[in-house]
Formats: sequence, structure tokens, C-alpha cells
Amino acid sequence: MPGRMFDRVWNRLGIAAFAVAGGVAVLAFGSAGSAVAEVPGCGAFKAQGDAQDAFLEAGGDPGSNVGAMDPDGDGVACEELPAPFKGYATIGYNRKRQFLYGIVTMPVPPAGGEAPCLYGNKNYPDSSRRLNVYKVRSDGDKPLLGRYKAGAQADPAAGTLVWKVERPNLISARYYVSFDEKIRTSPYGRNPCPGFSSRPTLLPRPRNN
Repeated sequence: MPGRMFDRVWNRLGIAAFAVAGGVAVLAFGSAGSAVAEVPGCGAFKAQGDAQDAFLEAGGDPGSNVGAMDPDGDGVACEELPAPFKGYATIGYNRKRQFLYGIVTMPVPPAGGEAPCLYGNKNYPDSSRRLNVYKVRSDGDKPLLGRYKAGAQADPAAGTLVWKVERPNLISARYYVSFDEKIRTSPYGRNPCPGFSSRPTLLPRPRNN
């Protein structure tokens, strides 16, 4: 289950298993019953990031393998395709301990090895991927962290990024986490590690959910 995966990742990084202790942390994987559009499948795309965008737009997630694009059910489509690469991001909120958190699952190369795009941002290619949390607003989405952008810690063994941001008394609204692009490795062509976001999610979750 996604919640157990989150606990294992944080424990592997030496961080307390706060999700279990609180008993209230919830990962957002999209709303059940949402409409699922037809998608052409992995063969119609030249880059994994493009396939990931189409997969999510069609309603794909770890519980919906639309277009047979995510056979292992991790929310990442067409992992055999080349760069640019994008991952599947989640966002949740722990009411008891008052922090936002989430996991990003990145595509894993078919031949094995470390998942791509786990490190690097616009300023420091060997540092963490940078993120910000946005509140959805009709007059333009507002960055919750202001100028400060937290870093997502990489777990190469699991091919994931994990993050946590303290946020007391979160106002109920729709939020999403957005990741900066990784610094370019070449002045030519597309960035192999572009930015990407989670789906907007209502947080905090209603207490009966």
C-alpha cells in the first residue's frame, strides 16, 4: 500500500515513522471514479516524460493502468522510453504533526541501475531536486513556501524522492507539489529532467476520509 511504502522510504533515510505514529497521514493518488480517457499507449511516444503527461491527463495513477502504460502499478508510465523523464508525485498532510509530505516515484531503467533525475536543480546539479507547494486559486496559484524551496531527498535504491515541509494550521484548500527542472546538461535540445507536478488535492483531508 502507498502509506506503507512511504513509511519504508522514510525509515530507510533514518527519519522517524511519523506517518504510522500519527495514524492520519494520507497520500493522494487522484480521485476514485474520475473519468479515464483513451490513450494510444507507449508506442505512440518518443520520450517517457511525454508519455507520463498523457497518462496522467487520461486519469492514470497507481490504481488505473490506462492504455496499459504502467504495468507495475507505480504511477510511472512507459519506463522503457528515453529522456526527458518525469515521475509520479504525491502530496499529503499530517494533521496531528502538521506537515506536508509526499513521495515521487521516478522511472527505473529496464536494464537496472539508478533511476534518472533524482538529483540536481537549476542552481546546483549535484544537489537535491527542489520543490514548492502551491495553493490553487482562481486568480493564480500561490506558492506556499514563498521564495524558499525545499529539497526532496533521493533514495537511489528505491528510485524515489521523498520530502517533508512543516506547515502548522494548514487552511483547507486544493494544493499540489511542483518540482523544478534539473539544471541542463547541454545547451541543446530538451532538458532531460524537466519540472513536473502532482495532481491538485484537497488538504487537509476531511476527517471521515
